[in-house]
Amino acid sequence: MNRRDKLLEWIKQRHKGQLIRRTTEPYINHLIAVAELASIIPLGYETGLCHDLFEDTETTEAEFLSALIGFGYKNQEAHLILNCTVELTDVFTKKNYPELKKKDRKSREAARLAAISSTAQTVKYADLIYNIGWVLRYDLKHAVKYLLKKRLLLAAMTSGEPNLHLKAMNLIDDSLSKLTSKSFTDL
Repeated sequence: MNRRDKLLEWIKQRHKGQLIRRTTEPYINHLIAVAELASIIPLGYETGLCHDLFEDTETTEAEFLSALIGFGYKNQEAHLILNCTVELTDVFTKKNYPELKKKDRKSREAARLAAISSTAQTVKYADLIYNIGWVLRYDLKHAVKYLLKKRLLLAAMTSGEPNLHLKAMNLIDDSLSKLTSKSFTDL
């Protein structure tokens, strides 16, 4: 088994029993989809696979780093994957900032994401592409508002892989166009 396969199996165990919201689909499917989209850059697959690790599991940074090195990732590679995973972990959460209103937390989180590394931004583009599809399928009621917010976010997040950024922006624009023209059957 190669190092990617070992990491995939480890991530599957970490997210075992978790489901994609409003579905009966295992959460690992989301992580794999994001990883595959992000695989256009070095270590994008690995970072995409791990992007929700600290938000959705009890895994520590030290444990994660040790696992990566144990799977065969070089020290520099393991640190890049770890650092990007940390960058992709929400900071301005209700738990961390209960005194802030949701709008303030979201605004600060967007500003933070605009300053993360190009690798982390590329994985975030992949995550957004997946999440847009989910919103269009399972939360059409809030889709326009969601897409408008994500368009603003992407306008500020411009240091990632340009083709994936363009793909995400085009998906938002095409989806908004279809939604606002009431052409839901095209979605």
